[in-house]
Amino acid sequence: MAKTLVILNPVSGNGAAAKVAPAIQAALRAGGLDFDWVETRARAEGTALAEKAKRDGYEKIIAIGGDGIVHEIVNGLMRGSHAAPVGTLGVIPAGNGNDFAKMFPLGPDWREAVQRVLAGKTRWFDVGKVTGDIPAPGIDTNVHYFDNGLDTGFGALAAMHSATLPSFMKGTVKYLGAIVKALTNFYNPRVKINFANYPPLEQTTIMLCASIGQCYGNAFWLTPTAQVDDGLLDVMVGAQMGRGEILSFVPRMMNKTHVGDPRLQFFKTTRLVIESLDPLPVELDGEIPFVAAHRLEIEILPKRLQVIV
Repeated sequence: MAKTLVILNPVSGNGAAAKVAPAIQAALRAGGLDFDWVETRARAEGTALAEKAKRDGYEKIIAIGGDGIVHEIVNGLMRGSHAAPVGTLGVIPAGNGNDFAKMFPLGPDWREAVQRVLAGKTRWFDVGKVTGDIPAPGIDTNVHYFDNGLDTGFGALAAMHSATLPSFMKGTVKYLGAIVKALTNFYNPRVKINFANYPPLEQTTIMLCASIGQCYGNAFWLTPTAQVDDGLLDVMVGAQMGRGEILSFVPRMMNKTHVGDPRLQFFKTTRLVIESLDPLPVELDGEIPFVAAHRLEIEILPKRLQVIV
């Protein structure tokens, strides 16, 4: 039987994960799963725990929490694997944002997630990799991995504001509040983009995203044709926009009617390089590894991670 580690982020969902943890633990044991259990105590600790687990021979890691703990675990597994198989990831969603779980798709009921973990059916998922030039303060590496998506520009700025909002704001409400705050200090950087399979593109842009999954911020379907295992990044590049235009796009991105708008360009590629004289904030799966990057190299690593679905 595969050696299994369960990693709980007890503060996910404003503490909701900690409340359901005993029931999840009991259900996993009742289902016959033999596992070790650990809880994170600090931000980004999940990365170190997953990297150590990989070195210690754990073949499966089960994440309990939201997109943040999943992102940390994926980064730990990738850093700990090198050329070796990455291992298998299971997810029991219990966070404010569960965009990764939407790829299965997996609903919010932890009981359904436990049953899928016990059944053990897996699927290969692509993993994204980004190398930037200037890490954010307190970040010790310029290489990061993502399981759902990367965005820079307005979306990343909103993600930065989201971290400053009060804890009673959750999910979509919290992200909408972050959008309102981002409208006070957004800008349209000028970027040059070199694709692996398209001519170079140089323009002023409100936002650029490179996706494996389809959904950002719990409700915004930026790249609705993205597939988790096609070996391609779905890239959306938005034209320069003002406040009114941005606000008009918010409901359209929630109901997927933004696709086809001439102010948006969509690409499918294996690699792209973004350069800008303006500082670029960057968001990966809800986390902010860069706040003022000027160069980003982004690539897809096909079918790199097995995920319990």
